[in-house]
Formats: sequence, C-alpha cells, structure tokens
Amino acid sequence: MTPLPLRPGETILWEGAPAPGFHQRGKRLFLMVFGLPFLLIGVAVFFLGLQRLTQAASTSDAGLAVFFAAFGLPFLGLGGFLVFGPFVEARTAHRYIRYALSTRAAYVLRSGPFPSLKVYPILPATALELEPGRLAGTVWLHARMERDSDGDLGTTKAGFENIVEAEKVFLMIRNLQGDAQ
Repeated sequence: MTPLPLRPGETILWEGAPAPGFHQRGKRLFLMVFGLPFLLIGVAVFFLGLQRLTQAASTSDAGLAVFFAAFGLPFLGLGGFLVFGPFVEARTAHRYIRYALSTRAAYVLRSGPFPSLKVYPILPATALELEPGRLAGTVWLHARMERDSDGDLGTTKAGFENIVEAEKVFLMIRNLQGDAQ
C-alpha cells in the first residue's frame, strides 16, 4: 500500500480492503439480466454481418456486411460489460482498493488502471450510515447531492464498501466524532 499523507499527530486506527466475492446480489443480478438482451443482440448482429460478408457478391454488399458487423459491436460491448462486469469486479476489487481510518480522516486508495486517493475528514457533522450485508457491510461517511447531465439531483455516496468489519469501523468513527466535539 502506498504511504498515506498523514498529518503530524495523526495515527492509523484501522486498515482494510473490500471482502472478495459477489456483493449486493439483487442489484448485480438486475444489471446482468438487463444486459443480457444487449449481449445477445450484439452477438447476433455481429455474426450475421460476418456471415453476410462471406456471401457478399459485390463491394457494396461487403461494405454493408462490415457496417452491419460493426453496428453490433457497441451492443456486444455494453451487454458484455453488464453481464460479465460484476464477476470481474467480484474477483478483483479487493486487489485494487484499500481503506484506512486514522484519528482524523478516512482514506480510500485505488490502484490499477485509474489510481486515486480520496480523503474524507471525520467531523462531528459527518453524515454516517451503516449498511449491513450478509457477508460484508458498508460504512457510508460522505454523501453529496449532485446534478447529472440531465439536471436531475442525485446523491453520491462514498465510504468503506463491502468490508467484513463494518460494525466495528462504524463504531470507531462514531467514537472519533464524539472525541472531536
């Protein structure tokens, strides 16, 4: 783990990572079922285009077949992402995400293709939420209202997702909030 930029007097109280496995089954299964038609249509259109390419009698027929095959690729990609993405995430999230709780802040460190370090200060007014799960829970410690591209308001949450010691970490943060008053 990359060393965290701790301030003087700040000490690490807890470190962890997401529990490996398939979490939030209902949400994941819904996305997988939603993506299945995209995947099937993408595969069908792509291979139909390739099949038409082998039977093309003229250059314009071949061009239409290539266009048809290329038209299926976005559907194939989106469907593959929605159907197989949760399996990839279940197997890799615990390798690329690390969490740390210090006496002053919560740290979320992501490595891999899009590395980042996010720091969330622990204040008495910090919104805190415990979302227990069957195998692992989530401690939400940051919520912000944001507008999407359509102008609709939505809540963006951040915290320690799918950790085994969720209740313990939740109580540690509550204690830090009480000490900060």
